[in-house]
Amino acid sequence: MNETARRNRLAAVVRSVDREASFVLLDAGGIVLAARLWAGAAEGQAVTLAVRPEDVVLCTEVPGKISTRNVLPGVVSSVGRRPEGVLVTLDVGVSLRALVTARTVEDMEIQPGTRLVALLKATALVPVEAVEARVEVSVLGPHGTLDARKLALLEAIHSSGSLTAAAREIGVTYRTAWLWVMSMNETWGAALVTTVQGGPGGGGALLTPSAQGVLQLARRCERQAQSEFSDEE
Repeated sequence: MNETARRNRLAAVVRSVDREASFVLLDAGGIVLAARLWAGAAEGQAVTLAVRPEDVVLCTEVPGKISTRNVLPGVVSSVGRRPEGVLVTLDVGVSLRALVTARTVEDMEIQPGTRLVALLKATALVPVEAVEARVEVSVLGPHGTLDARKLALLEAIHSSGSLTAAAREIGVTYRTAWLWVMSMNETWGAALVTTVQGGPGGGGALLTPSAQGVLQLARRCERQAQSEFSDEE
């Protein structure tokens, strides 16, 4: 599970804003939370809060005076091991996940049904807003960068087998596409595109194994980034 996928997301409404103290009170499903002031915060504003599990501290009882503003008693609903630690999910009125070590789970005897207190600093509550956007990937080669448009040209060459058709598909002239191919070959320090006899218009273009590897890397990164971006929404 990636960091974004396991991040806590809490729907909340701003109850009050104290601009002098840089302080916001929120109602998250009946739970009152304190957060640091953000630009544009206003009473009645509906927000989504993102909280990293690493920022949730667990203790066995309510502590004395501490700087942490959010002290949330709850009950453990699940304990799940991950390569990076153990995710402990608590019901504090809303579901809240904390990432701790296996030693912590052992020392605190944490299991479903265990009563714990979650501590959450106001600065850890970050409002997030969905935006309309997409991810484009560039690949850094030995002698420069293959940007998203040049990668799109590689994709078009791969699908069409023709530099002419590929140029038409991405909306550039044949000369521009040819210059991009020369530039990409130089950037990579090896041929990414080769020409062959035959094919549409009497000649064709093929991607080399290096170019296939470049595209696989770029698309894998793009899918991962887009997936994480979608999880943020």
